[in-house]
Amino acid sequence: MSFARRALPLTLLAALVALGASPVSANGPDELAPAENLLAVFDQARHADPTLRGQHFELEHLRERRREDLSRLMPQVTLSGDIRRTRRDQTQSGMEGEQETTRDFTMRRYGVDLRQPLVDMPAWHGLTRGDREVRRGEAELEVARQELVARVTEAYLQVLGAQSGVELAQQELRAIQANEERVSGLFEERMVARVDLEEVRARRDSAQAALIRAEGELDVALERLTEITNVPHQRLAALREDVTLPSPDPDDLDAWVEQALAANPHIRAARQRVEAAEADIRGARAGRYPSVDLVASYSYLDDLDGTAFGRKYEDAAIGLQMDVPLYTGGGVTARSRGAVHTRDRERTALEATRRGVRADVRAAWRSVLSSRSEIAALEQAVRSNERSVEAVDAGFGAGLRPLSDVLDTQRDLFAARRDLAQARHEYLIHFIELRRAAGALYEGDIVALNDMLTHAGGSAAR
Repeated sequence: MSFARRALPLTLLAALVALGASPVSANGPDELAPAENLLAVFDQARHADPTLRGQHFELEHLRERRREDLSRLMPQVTLSGDIRRTRRDQTQSGMEGEQETTRDFTMRRYGVDLRQPLVDMPAWHGLTRGDREVRRGEAELEVARQELVARVTEAYLQVLGAQSGVELAQQELRAIQANEERVSGLFEERMVARVDLEEVRARRDSAQAALIRAEGELDVALERLTEITNVPHQRLAALREDVTLPSPDPDDLDAWVEQALAANPHIRAARQRVEAAEADIRGARAGRYPSVDLVASYSYLDDLDGTAFGRKYEDAAIGLQMDVPLYTGGGVTARSRGAVHTRDRERTALEATRRGVRADVRAAWRSVLSSRSEIAALEQAVRSNERSVEAVDAGFGAGLRPLSDVLDTQRDLFAARRDLAQARHEYLIHFIELRRAAGALYEGDIVALNDMLTHAGGSAAR
């Protein structure tokens, strides 16, 4: 009979340890919040992230400045007009003495002036600089987009890691509680010593403390995600257990480095800064060149005041105007030298950006390979620990192994499961970081990762 009391809890414990248990909320199993998936979270972040919105505004600002540069090469038309009512009191001396007269008259004058730049090299180079600035803004917007994808994905996966920590802590606590129930029954029958009962109770208390700590880490991870989306979150769709994690394609570090040097938006933005600085050099040196404008005007004047001196005429003129700078006090030379120094500074920044990107790609690549090997090792460790738990639990049931061995192997199993879950999430973070460093991270990667999630619950389905 005593064997039956021992064997039944053993079966229950094996089921808890080998299969785990579904997570429950603090308010009971029927009050779980519906799981949000990655696509829904990213959509919230895309509309709420201030960094991405700020970069959109910066790009529009650069486009308007480019239009301002273009306006310097477009026709400039000015319309002017003047109408004036005059009363003139006039005294004239003559043969008959002084005569005073008063006249009221209206003077009308208006005109149109047109100026079309034909040769204005500083303005042309300014337009070229504006084009480079717009391209820089587009590259920096792409930087913001890719960084948003990376930040959202990393924050999401950190929440999943914290969720896994809570779930595994709950499972471990329930397994220890099952052990406590079994040992309590054996203690009542005087089949185990009090030290065994106190040891399992101490493990239970430690497991409860670990659960509280895991729940706190989950709250922190959720808050970090809320910082990006500006929306509170409760529970996220987790990775499927049977999912096959993606591998780098191509499986060659040099190819990833080459891709990064060609496509990374940080490098593209730095390269556009260099080209803009070179346009500044050409524009500064062009300050020595003549400028030629086509000018045309039309004017009308009606100033008839009733005397012989009144006027009324129309003028129309068209011609070319050339301005040749002869001496500018050394300003052109100083601007040219300053532009050269700016170009050299931007070239240095471009080289630093290249080196940083190259280092990021290599670091991410090594992290991906390391995580992949770690996952394989941890999967084997989980299988080995599951067999160890079964063997040690059976030995305890037969009276061949002490309770401390059961608790130790059980602890090792849950530790291996936690490490495996963490390694899977970290692998995906490193994989996303590799694609971001290579300039190949797009919203399509969000879709691919979302397909790896468990789409339980209405809000999780796409």
